[in-house]
Amino acid sequence: MQRDWSEKAIEALVVPGVLGLIALGFVSICLRYLLRGEYALFWAEEVIRYGFIWIFWLVSPLVVRKGLAFGVDLVIQYLPEGLQRVVILAGNLGIMILLLVYLTQGLIMASVNRTQLSTALEISMSWAYLAIPVGVAGMLLEVAWQSLQQFRALLSPAHTRRRSTG
Repeated sequence: MQRDWSEKAIEALVVPGVLGLIALGFVSICLRYLLRGEYALFWAEEVIRYGFIWIFWLVSPLVVRKGLAFGVDLVIQYLPEGLQRVVILAGNLGIMILLLVYLTQGLIMASVNRTQLSTALEISMSWAYLAIPVGVAGMLLEVAWQSLQQFRALLSPAHTRRRSTG
């Protein structure tokens, strides 16, 4: 399966990001304990925390795309194929409604916290909170795309023929 540009872009951000955050944590610990705190990186903890928050939300659309998110399909697998697609579409509709709520609330949270500054970095907390609507928007696009594919498959002539003959 060929990866598209979005997957490559996310990987290009996430892999060096994780490695950089791990390296920053290592250096910060070494400076704090080996040099007895004389050269401690007081800002490193916040960079690592907010960096991992962003990485989590950037990767979440890929988790949805690859079907790695938690799901219960025990009952669905025993349904006929057409009914499976209908149930999946209904579930996706519920997921999209929930994601729209998360998106709007994430934007509100980022907006409300725009004047609050982080302790060490002294940057607006909106930058940390913006990770939520960015990741949720990506997940919403993925679920919408998957729903469109399911809907097309439900209406496809091959599915209609199988249903009438089977």
